[in-house]
Parts: sequence; structure tokens; C-alpha cells
Amino acid sequence: MEPSVPLYELESVACSAQHSGALAALRLLRSYNHFLVPPDVHNVVGPLLAALPPQPHCLPPYCHHIPPRTTLLPSPVSEVEIRRRGEKRPIPAELKDEKYFERRRRNNQAAKKSRDARRIREDQVWSTKIIAWRACILEQENASLRAHVSALQQEALTLRSLLASRDETPDPSSTTPD
Repeated sequence: MEPSVPLYELESVACSAQHSGALAALRLLRSYNHFLVPPDVHNVVGPLLAALPPQPHCLPPYCHHIPPRTTLLPSPVSEVEIRRRGEKRPIPAELKDEKYFERRRRNNQAAKKSRDARRIREDQVWSTKIIAWRACILEQENASLRAHVSALQQEALTLRSLLASRDETPDPSSTTPD
């Protein structure tokens, strides 16, 4: 065994915990394959590691248009962003008849209806963005898990072939005459 190659190579992963298990398993597989697997099989692990999704932001390229989770939450509106309303003009008491109060009542109902509709629209937009964000994360996790399964299947195949070749070769102690 070479002293320069560590037996277990577990590098820290800057990404979230959902990818660290698969990456650690692949790196561990790569590190101990140097000791267990013949050199002609080492080229199998490289493409598996290369097939892993990119580390930054843990998202595939088609999901980068979605804002990060921190921006999905509504932020408080600053005073600059608030639209200034016109100044209130007091209505003289003599103009406040039944017709005026009916207009005010209808206007208040329309304003309430408009506010409620706006809130519903905003909630739908936010929930759509959150669902899309979650879908991208789940797709990323799915790809990572598929790579992990593929690496484990390859490892099982390699170990089976190693055992089969070991069973085929005669044991040196059994071939010596007594």
C-alpha cells in the first residue's frame, strides 16, 4: 500500500447536506478502489464523479433563474417604495348626503375587494416560486442519489468480479506437493 494515498479520503463538501453523503461515498469508493480494484477499472469512477452536478448553489443550470430561498420570503416595504397618496380634501358637512355615503360604502367595498384579490395573486406567485424551487432541489437530490446508486452498483460488480477472479486462481499453498 502506498503511504501517500490516504485509506479514507473524506473531503468536506461546501454544498448542503443532501449531496455530502453521495459525494463522500463516491470519494471513499475512489480512495479504496486504489487498493482493491485492478488499475484497468479505475477509469469507471472518474466519469461517475464527473457526472455529479456542479457544487455552487446546488442547482442545475436551468434552475438559476429562480431566486434563492432567502429572497422568496416577502420583505418589509420601505417608505421609499410606498406610493404616495394624494392629500385628503375634507368634504363639507352640507355635501355629505345619502348619495355621498352610498358612494363611500361602494368605494370601500371595491377597495377591500381589490386588496383581497392582490393578496391572493401575490400568494399564488410566491407559492409557485417556492414549488419551482423545491422541484429543482428535489431534481438535484434525485440526480445525486442516482449517481450514488450507480457507483454502488459498479462497486458491487467490481467486487463480484474480483471475487470470481480470486476463486479461479489456484491458491499457491494448495499446488505445492506434500
